[in-house]
Amino acid sequence: MPRINEKTTVRVAPFGMDFVFSIYYLAAPLLLIDLKANPVQLGLVGTLASAVHMGMAHLMGGLSDRLGRRRLIIAAPLIFCTTSLLMTQVREVWVILAFSVANGLCLAIYWPSLQAWIADRRVGTGLARDIGDFNLSWTAATLAGPILAGSLYGLYAGLPFFVAAAIALMLFLLVFATVHEREFASPEKAELTDIETQHRRRSFLYAAWVANFASWFILANARYQFPKLARELNLPPHLIGLLIGFLGFALFSGFFLLRRTDRWHFRRNFLLGAQGLALMGVLLIAVSSRPALFAFAFVMIGFCCSVTYYSSLYYSVRLLKKKGRGSGLHESILGGGAVLGPLLGGVAAHYTGLRAPYVLCLAVLVVVLGVELIFIRKQTRSKTL
Repeated sequence: MPRINEKTTVRVAPFGMDFVFSIYYLAAPLLLIDLKANPVQLGLVGTLASAVHMGMAHLMGGLSDRLGRRRLIIAAPLIFCTTSLLMTQVREVWVILAFSVANGLCLAIYWPSLQAWIADRRVGTGLARDIGDFNLSWTAATLAGPILAGSLYGLYAGLPFFVAAAIALMLFLLVFATVHEREFASPEKAELTDIETQHRRRSFLYAAWVANFASWFILANARYQFPKLARELNLPPHLIGLLIGFLGFALFSGFFLLRRTDRWHFRRNFLLGAQGLALMGVLLIAVSSRPALFAFAFVMIGFCCSVTYYSSLYYSVRLLKKKGRGSGLHESILGGGAVLGPLLGGVAAHYTGLRAPYVLCLAVLVVVLGVELIFIRKQTRSKTL
């Protein structure tokens, strides 16, 4: 029997947590529908969790710097296991919404701590590969979880929650056995060159943060606002699901390719070029009505998100001495985009039209690209001094 070690945890722990959340956040809305919840309550089940995650991630990341990673990493699966088991007995809408708040806290506890723990293990190229494994793992879970959840709920409404609780318990046992406190990797040991001055590196970090915010602003609009537009265009549900699936496919493929090379590290052309793809993708959704063009647009948006997410996380945990704080800021910033995107996009669609969210995304992306260019010009100026 193969021995379970830290490398296994790097690859399995992200999959486990995102897998149980993917199950939960399809099964919970289905249960709310059975309980006659209204559309606002259906929206709140995801929004509350995302808002708490966004607001608390940077605080929990800083807490992991002070208390250590292990305590927080092992606490999160237990919290989720408890809420999942309780969901099998819930018959009140407000209780489900309260559990969404608890699950958002669970996300804020788990992800920054796990990301910082991964960063504590390695530096330089080895760190980039481990982050690549992490990214591939959680992305695969988001593709598989909803498929299983839908099938289980069709058999018995409580079954997805029992399965999610069981997987969360197994995840707890895995991290309890393999996650231990480590001496934090010193930034001075990282594989840096003389060209990569502190000012230059921070410029890349700030540019990656704002790029990641815009990417997840766009991604969330594509996920949550596009189905309404597609139905107005008389696209069948199975085709809508397939089109949105291209987002996950492109995200996974992008992570796979980026993991295999370090040529994109601290290269502005990769970061800006990826956002150029997203700009074209959003423009296609705004003006097109053809499914093939929508699929092409989602591939470009998904690939952009892979570049900005990888860059934001990698630079955060590589360049900041307090890696928990860095990973927490990374999570909070992308969470801000994921919350504000569909919220503002929904308001724009309601008052202006179903194409308006993508015009809004274009505007946000143009502003963000301007901000990034300011950071990158500062970096270029520092190299010439």
